[in-house]
Amino acid sequence: MEKVYRWWFLIHWVIGNGESRKNIDISKLEGITYGCNAIYRDYFTDFLFCKDKGISNEVTFAKCWQDRRVYFQHRWRNDSEVREAYNRICYWDKDYPDCGTAALRTATVNACKYLNDEWKYPEKTEVHMIGFDYDRTGKHNNIYKGSNNYPLKQNPKTFPSKEFLETFKLYPQMNFVQYGNWADELNEYENVRLAWYFV
Repeated sequence: MEKVYRWWFLIHWVIGNGESRKNIDISKLEGITYGCNAIYRDYFTDFLFCKDKGISNEVTFAKCWQDRRVYFQHRWRNDSEVREAYNRICYWDKDYPDCGTAALRTATVNACKYLNDEWKYPEKTEVHMIGFDYDRTGKHNNIYKGSNNYPLKQNPKTFPSKEFLETFKLYPQMNFVQYGNWADELNEYENVRLAWYFV
């Protein structure tokens, strides 16, 4: 499916794997997409971020690095079987604790490049976040729970990392939109708003 871009408004979609996105067709999102870990099993994203060894090896042998930009946290192997792949895979800042933070920071930096374009093309750009189910009650889970390289965790409690939140402070000129669950920590940032529908 060929992606469609609205000339006046470009959205950078940062996609987590929370259960709130299970009924969303990622392939229909207009803009640039940044996905995490096993999302590649179901959808193509322009950027793909992986952290743990198991899913990183899975992505390597699925050859995702051939048709999209792939980022790992670590170089897990150094043998001839993966050399071609690892020559084309990028590595995110070691200070980011998880894929979601790495994806958000990369999307924001890329989006800011549009804001700084003297030609103002597109006229507006934002970073939208879906599938980040921040929840201290433990009612939500990962959409891939119990599958290969995803050990089953019953009722995990999730909340945004310090580094994730720092993104909103570091880039006050960027507007962010959170879909689904809202974390209380987001209340202090004027450039983050909640949405229940897709634009």
